[in-house]
Amino acid sequence: MAYTVFARKYRPQTFDQLVGQEHVAQTLSNAISADRVAHAFLFTGVRGVGKTTTARILAKAINCERGPTANPCNECTTCTEITAGIDMDVQEIDGASNNGVDDVRRLQESLPFRPARDRFKVVIVDEVHMLSTGAFNAFLKTLEEPPAHVKFVFATTEIHKVPVTIRSRCQRYDFRLIPRATIAQRVGEILEAEGVEADAESIALVAREAAGSMRDALTLLDQAVAFAGNTLVGSEVTQALGVAPQQLVRDVTDAMLGGDGRAVISGMRTVAEQGADLVHFAQQLTLWLRDLIVLNMSDDGSVVDLAPDELDAALAQARSCETLELQRTFAGLSTLVEDLTRAAQPRVILEMGLMRLATRPRLQDIGRLLSRLEQLERRLEAGSPGAGSPGAGSPGTGSSGTNNSTTRDSRTSSETSETRSTSTVAEPHPVDTSTAVKRAMALAGSKIDSPAGEATTTGETTTTSETIESHHSNGHATNPVSANFGIADGVAPDPRRSAVQEWEELISSLRDDRPGIAAVLQHAVPRVVSGDRVVLSFQKGSFYGRKATAPETTEAIETAIFSRFGTKPEVKIRFDADERSAERSVAVIEAKRRDARKDSLHREAIHHPIVREALQLFPASQDHVDVRVEADA
Repeated sequence: MAYTVFARKYRPQTFDQLVGQEHVAQTLSNAISADRVAHAFLFTGVRGVGKTTTARILAKAINCERGPTANPCNECTTCTEITAGIDMDVQEIDGASNNGVDDVRRLQESLPFRPARDRFKVVIVDEVHMLSTGAFNAFLKTLEEPPAHVKFVFATTEIHKVPVTIRSRCQRYDFRLIPRATIAQRVGEILEAEGVEADAESIALVAREAAGSMRDALTLLDQAVAFAGNTLVGSEVTQALGVAPQQLVRDVTDAMLGGDGRAVISGMRTVAEQGADLVHFAQQLTLWLRDLIVLNMSDDGSVVDLAPDELDAALAQARSCETLELQRTFAGLSTLVEDLTRAAQPRVILEMGLMRLATRPRLQDIGRLLSRLEQLERRLEAGSPGAGSPGAGSPGTGSSGTNNSTTRDSRTSSETSETRSTSTVAEPHPVDTSTAVKRAMALAGSKIDSPAGEATTTGETTTTSETIESHHSNGHATNPVSANFGIADGVAPDPRRSAVQEWEELISSLRDDRPGIAAVLQHAVPRVVSGDRVVLSFQKGSFYGRKATAPETTEAIETAIFSRFGTKPEVKIRFDADERSAERSVAVIEAKRRDARKDSLHREAIHHPIVREALQLFPASQDHVDVRVEADA
């Protein structure tokens, strides 16, 4: 006699034997007892939970010779033939291979005829979602108003693929996943009936790997019995099914949560040696962590689907860990499982991923961290600003050349301190006019010009004849040094002053009264700035240069020069500046000064003692510090 597998040998034959679907069995039993059996049913659920089995039981219940009855006898000819699948009035159709309009038409042609023997013709269509759109449409009229002697039962694992027009014509029954404990109990009963001894670990392993499907559980059980014989041991069952023992899952989880990287690697070596599927092992870890999180939040063992011995181990492990740490590990492990399914080297990816989860910094108590931060805040409020804080200098204006020189020297020193330039400026000291003239002539027309106020001999060079020729006012020659350094009324020149510095202070004064004009003139390159003459250069085609030639702009420059030196200058606008000389405009100089100041403040903030101490509280933020410096007004 041919061998019959457990899934067929122990298939339920009555509603009472239907395991895990009590809600369906109760409803159908009551409908049969009350003679309220619908003409069409739609059974939906995952594989192996009893959809087709229930359809056969329903067919026996309404056609049994002792019925209709909710408990078919399974002894009469009708029951035995339906069980064997040979009853001519009960048709089981595979929707995958009979999914066309012609198949449905042939079926419809046979429906008007009365059953050959039974009370009802029962049409069971398995995997009904595989029918074509045309086949579904052909079913609509017959399914809505079938002959009184016809019952339809549709079964599907993908209910979303069944048209709503079909669903609305059927009574829908959702078959649930069978709880693990229920599967374990049924597996134990079958092993006892077969005379096979098994320990609790092997039964729990089969129930867990079945993932809610009774048919899968019986198939795995068949495989395990074939491997181990009449005695099932947990270690042998894991080897037969190619899965990792649950104890190994718990050990790796313990190592991962405890930060023991060496134990993680050791556990992974054991998994690889046993030949277990690595993706499946990662999924086992994920499910186990899920159970730990649930048990950590609630000690009620009914909220998880675990066998009694596994439940005790899970409760002990869950109570030893913090909820946030479990949740963080679960999140990282879930991402790792997704990466593992696409990895070319699963073992390497899984090992390194588990090592990363095991060795990352532990979570710290938020209350303690907040307390330390409050202490830092109190120290910051009570402490004084750090040494070397940059000061702010404001330019002054006045009619006296001596006062202007003193104010400019003070401002230059303050700005140089702000920018922390590597070049330094000497303290102001009296300079003889003849010495200054000799020095200027020796430089052969080189301009003393530096954005930050330093005395340098670099920059754009003009000829001596151009320097001397360009400084005439009121019909007489003006001292070229006096013109370049903004000297008025015979005041002794300061060789550290330049046209750029004079122009910058004039722009500063214009910003108070004429901000729009100041915004245009700050892009000019000052060639000459004196009480007698102002020569400004722009790049060819410059928008600001065109604005600078406007009469109101020239008038504003003359007014500013008169307020400063008491004279009315000649204003000349040129378009001969190149990219290099354009860097000497006030706009570029101030931008560089602001950038230098921000860099200085950034360095001071990063190296401030309180900031360094705060970074020690959060070591993971060492490379992610964001320092924001407010822009100058």
